[in-house]
Amino acid sequence: MKKVILLVIVLCAISCSKPVENNKNQYKYPIAPSSPVSENYFGTEILDEYRNLENLKDSTVQNWFKEEGEFADDILSKISGRDELIKKMLAYDNRKSYEVSDVRVTEKNEYFFLKQGAEEDVARLFYRKSFDSEDELLYDPKSFKPETGHTYVINYIEPSWDGSHIAVAMTHSGAEISEMIIIEMESKKSLPVVIDHCWPSDGGGVSWLPDNSGFMYLHYPEIDPTSDKFLKDMKSVLYKIGDDSKKLNVLLSRETHPELNLSPEDFPIAALQGKDDKYLFGYIGGATAYYDCYYAEIKDLSENKLLWKPLFKKEEKISEAIFMDQDLIYTSSKNAPNFRLLKTSIVNPNFDNPTVLVEEKENEVLNTFVFTSDGIYYTTIKDGVKGKLYNINRGEETAIDLPGASGRVNIDAKGADFSEIWISSMGWKNDYIRYRYDAEKKKFEEANLVNLADYPEFGDFVIQEVLVPGHDGEEIPLSIIHKKDITLEGQHPTLLLGYGSYGISIRPFFSPSRLTWVEEGGVLCVAHVRGGGEKGDKWYQGGNKTTKPNTWKDLISCTEYMIEKGYTTNSKTVIHGGSAGGILIGRAMTERPDLFAVAIPEVGMMNPLRNEVTPNGPNNTKEFGVSTDSIQCKALIEMDSYLHIQKGEKYPATLITTGMNDPRVIAWQPGKFAAKLQALNSSDKPIVFHVDYESGHGINDTKSKEFEQIANVFAFAFWQTGHEKYQFIEDNLQ
Repeated sequence: MKKVILLVIVLCAISCSKPVENNKNQYKYPIAPSSPVSENYFGTEILDEYRNLENLKDSTVQNWFKEEGEFADDILSKISGRDELIKKMLAYDNRKSYEVSDVRVTEKNEYFFLKQGAEEDVARLFYRKSFDSEDELLYDPKSFKPETGHTYVINYIEPSWDGSHIAVAMTHSGAEISEMIIIEMESKKSLPVVIDHCWPSDGGGVSWLPDNSGFMYLHYPEIDPTSDKFLKDMKSVLYKIGDDSKKLNVLLSRETHPELNLSPEDFPIAALQGKDDKYLFGYIGGATAYYDCYYAEIKDLSENKLLWKPLFKKEEKISEAIFMDQDLIYTSSKNAPNFRLLKTSIVNPNFDNPTVLVEEKENEVLNTFVFTSDGIYYTTIKDGVKGKLYNINRGEETAIDLPGASGRVNIDAKGADFSEIWISSMGWKNDYIRYRYDAEKKKFEEANLVNLADYPEFGDFVIQEVLVPGHDGEEIPLSIIHKKDITLEGQHPTLLLGYGSYGISIRPFFSPSRLTWVEEGGVLCVAHVRGGGEKGDKWYQGGNKTTKPNTWKDLISCTEYMIEKGYTTNSKTVIHGGSAGGILIGRAMTERPDLFAVAIPEVGMMNPLRNEVTPNGPNNTKEFGVSTDSIQCKALIEMDSYLHIQKGEKYPATLITTGMNDPRVIAWQPGKFAAKLQALNSSDKPIVFHVDYESGHGINDTKSKEFEQIANVFAFAFWQTGHEKYQFIEDNLQ
């Protein structure tokens, strides 16, 4: 149990013993209001100097956030080279005639996709009757509620099985919570219905019924991300075309199925994987790598209540599953950290002794799989950075040679009755390429919907994939990107990017805007730290809850490696991560403030001990733990960057960001960290808190907003590592 005492001055085991005062360096930060609170967590007294900042509706708190945003905008606008960096990113982007994403192919080989022109800030929805047909504009988000003045972004599309309708979700200002329309393809017009309170880009998507008459989606009763009721008591509902969208037909929820003992924060997602499946999945999702799952017979959809039966528990460590007749085909890391592909009966499942379709590979993590008429195709990845493709047909496994080296491989297929599969690949400096694979000829044919752009500036960039010895002997994969013939004299600004949560891997991605860091003379690194999935379930469990310190210790080891090898020095190192990666960045800089010149936590979770009281917090306890358990509480305190800020310590220059529309990490998490760091830091390095009222978690932003945010990060980092091009153009900050 914990005891709460409101105090002006309290004793604390971790933090200072006096009210916080603004430090006296050259930067005149807005002074945050402070109302300290002391709590006892299993014998440890914790002082929370800025508990009052959690009340985002308080006028003094609102004023402080606005002042910090104005202060940050003023600082960032005065860094020379920043605007030129944005122009360079736009110029690179303009080389593409168009950019295509979210490609969906129906059984009739019709194509639906988002396409964004070089001069366009948002993507539009297009259609092709076949791959070789001309593009037809289906929908421009500018036509959605123009009277609001918002710039809407399409963040999700899903056509029906027969292509007769397509669901289109939109949002604005980075909010993510969406409004959904349905386009009827015969008329090419949207139906007179708007489905609100949805988030299909993150909440399980849309599952069309086999007869194409409607679809299932997850309904969010509360859509205000600052409300205590946000992300609570979600419901999977069925919408039939022509129905009143306000009258919810609930398929799975805590209220309708109390026998399942769901928690308010659970995501009960009803989904159909294939048009001919006889069963529905009922995923009990959340912010964790594994989940509980139920199933129900699809023929019972016409009844008032589905009978959901247990299928598997999260302890089975299943990451992906599909129904195949009366069997469940799935990937699992149970007793196989690098995952196996397995099969068991749906009616009489035996998860302790399933049929093994693909054995665990020693140095490759099984990633994903599809069924086709030519057998099973599956992909693996080594150390998070080297993708491979395999086929199993009639019991014989074949490794398929890819058309080129690939850092990541994704596969897509029409279904078990079709031979068509599509492969997409990408690397650190080679763009997304989509191929159609001809199984009979064993050949790949490019199937991009637009021509690729050329970037000769990146031609001499070198990619190195190394393994760095960690503090406990584990080998940490580190990706290093730099210009050819680099001199190892420690003079290069070096940015290390990391994440390390939920078993998510940072796989190779091509981003000309981010490669500008290298073009400007920097070294770009990706530290594949524990807590991610780059080396399988063992890697994930090695940075989870009580083992979380490995996550930031891995980043420290990678930074020390880069210094030891002569790439950089501690005066030129930059660490950067976002969201749950805020734990990584915040704890690395508070544990080793001497090691870094710059730290940049974007929209970061900086106060995990208090995360449970945020709208998205109970959902995240599955990943990080709860404060009511003595062992997990100790782990939360250890991973809490806010609590580890020490008075008088010299911290690196820090750029902290938040979006006021963020539905994932509430704005006061980075806000409290910024306030305390500004007050207690004794170095003369700037602590800048960038508050954006027209953004959220950095997802679904417009192109111009995205480039502006990346340029802010790079310009700040180059300025603080002494790059001659990026200097502060005004000495007097009074």
